[in-house]
Amino acid sequence: MRRFLAALLGVGAVVLSVVAGAGGSASAGEAQPSIIGGHGATETYSWMVSLSNGCGGSLVAPQWIVTANHCGSASSGRVGSISKSSGGEVLRIDRRITKPGTDLTVMHTTTASRQTPVKMATSNPAAGGSVRLIGWGCTSWPSCSQPNTLQEIDLTLLASSRCRAGGGTANDICVSGDRGHSACHGDSGGPAIVGTRGNWTLVGETHGPGDNGGECATTTLYTGIAYHLSWIRQQIGS
Repeated sequence: MRRFLAALLGVGAVVLSVVAGAGGSASAGEAQPSIIGGHGATETYSWMVSLSNGCGGSLVAPQWIVTANHCGSASSGRVGSISKSSGGEVLRIDRRITKPGTDLTVMHTTTASRQTPVKMATSNPAAGGSVRLIGWGCTSWPSCSQPNTLQEIDLTLLASSRCRAGGGTANDICVSGDRGHSACHGDSGGPAIVGTRGNWTLVGETHGPGDNGGECATTTLYTGIAYHLSWIRQQIGS
């Protein structure tokens, strides 16, 4: 299955991230370049995780994070801050479990987070609806600049078949985009969510391009959470 690959940019390793675009107003606080077509986070997502290796993730239980297997290892994660480098809680990761044959990984932390975990989808949302992508990925490509402030973008859910060329199946999530509004290098493992302010549901985990047209494809493939929910719950004990 085709995936976003890690890239060395500047002095650090940059692992895949959401570089998607859509309209929206800039958030208050620190001024940062927007992701392509996107804007700074308009709320603090209590469950959003910035992993120490540059990936994103989602807190789904007090001691468990969902992310991508292709991100590699991470020693810690910062939870519940819109800043990549400060705020929230920093939790140490001591174990990771990958579902065989998938890009889905859960990471266990040594202590429980005080932040509220995100709900996980029990079924895939219908095509045509709105979906939000959030992350700290590149704000431009191929010259990558990464923000310190969390970015967000609202795009459209597509039929899963639209991401078949990238390795997607009927169990996965496919998200719309174009050259100015698609995922790219910056934070694999990050979330695709549906819902409203303060009431979000995790539907997908960033996997890679939805087609074979290049590094920053016109669609983005997300590992579907609903299809793997039983496995996730079995690993995390809920």
